[in-house]
Amino acid sequence: MAIALITALSVPAHASAAADSHAKYHGVLPDAYYDQLARCETGGNWQHSTKSYTGGLGIHRQTWRTWSDTPSAKGRSPIEQVRVADAIAFKSHVNPDGRKVWRVGPWGWGCLKREKSLQRFICQSRHTLVVRWKRNCGKVHTNGNINRRTNRQTNQHQS
Repeated sequence: MAIALITALSVPAHASAAADSHAKYHGVLPDAYYDQLARCETGGNWQHSTKSYTGGLGIHRQTWRTWSDTPSAKGRSPIEQVRVADAIAFKSHVNPDGRKVWRVGPWGWGCLKREKSLQRFICQSRHTLVVRWKRNCGKVHTNGNINRRTNRQTNQHQS
């Protein structure tokens, strides 16, 4: 009994809850995803600005303008930047001129293509907006190695 109690107390209760928290950014994916993506894309600098990219998530300026009512992420809070990033990835919209702008999915960030920990957030998400984008997850094992077999073959081999 005492050993079980000591074991339970040695693991912080907030460790797994923090990894799944949406309290900071209120995004589609957990806060830890956006923190890691920002660290990878811009060193965690939410006011990052170059000629081509803007904001902590390193969004191309033209993409930012298409999905936001501002020319750049300058002065925008991380919550506002996450809202735009989620719109780019998961939500379509119609511009005032009537032109439909389609969501592009979460796989467009360069860091996501090479960071296995970021890929896992998408592959393990149960959010309804993320599910349709999980088709690439059959190609990524939990260790991040690309699997050249189809999803069906992968699932049969894992049974």
